Amino acid sequence: MSSPRGAEPDPEAPAASGAAERTAVLGIDVGGTTIKGGVVRVSDGGTLAAGHEPFDRAAPAAEIWGRIAALVRRLEEASGQRFEAVGVGCAGLFDRASGEVLASANMPNLVGHSLTDGVADALGEPRRRVVLENDANAAAYGEQWFGAGIDVRDLALVTLGTGVGGGIVLDDELFLGPRGNAGEIGHVVVHPRPSGSIYDAEFHGDLVCDCGSYGCAERLISATAAMRRARAAGLTDDLPSLAAAARAADGPERQLMRRIGRDLGATLATLVTLFDVGTFAIGGGFGAALDVLLEGTREVMEERRYGTEPATVLPARLGSDAGWIGAARLTL
Repeated sequence: MSSPRGAEPDPEAPAASGAAERTAVLGIDVGGTTIKGGVVRVSDGGTLAAGHEPFDRAAPAAEIWGRIAALVRRLEEASGQRFEAVGVGCAGLFDRASGEVLASANMPNLVGHSLTDGVADALGEPRRRVVLENDANAAAYGEQWFGAGIDVRDLALVTLGTGVGGGIVLDDELFLGPRGNAGEIGHVVVHPRPSGSIYDAEFHGDLVCDCGSYGCAERLISATAAMRRARAAGLTDDLPSLAAAARAADGPERQLMRRIGRDLGATLATLVTLFDVGTFAIGGGFGAALDVLLEGTREVMEERRYGTEPATVLPARLGSDAGWIGAARLTL
């Protein structure tokens, strides 16, 4: 298995032949309130052990390292194996060479500390190799390995949650870009100039994104955006109820879902143009409504298709396990 595209090779990493001989790998996903992890079988993706560890994201860095180490030890005990390498997915931006956390909105106390050194120190001697990646990239890597993309080499994961996240896998490799920051799918601009369009009445100008741009996918297709759009249309902002009503009848709920689906389609069509991605996995809480978004999504993707085969859009399969499964894969 290749190293993530755009990442610097790790001189201390085991040779490819050694990685190929491993039968199981261990990964950790550091979320907003819970650290999750597990041991996955390399041959078929079977879970040999899984667990979680609560933590306070405002805790000092050393306490978080200790929580991660405690979960690793429990997973090793449950699986009956000791792992020389541990993969960790975590929200934020990193210096991949040093493992330093450069920015993390969720866990500001980690900024300025080396996560890889901290976890390795907490695990004790002999020293382990800790591989770090952004949590959304790790989830994409897991979903392409043993999830919706198990039969394809190219996949983009798009998660529709509080925001819009995801990652891109090209030719079986995680695509990071030359500076490691590729895959910010939520900040693809969908509607840069809405003035005079049908969208003005719906959004009331509320399309300014936290990143500073206007009309980003995150402001249009996230769960947060869907709730805002529903309220603006005089509909319930309970998304499961909204989706159920859209399935039941061709009324205003279905029409809203079609419009949101078209914005999802515009986002995916841009990724097709840039990366020639042929398969998309849609996850996150609002991803459960994919069936009623797809009509609009496919409309726009077909309208914008230029000389390519139609892309496949599928529901993500691994749910909240995708992050730690992808993190485990990184150790290979």
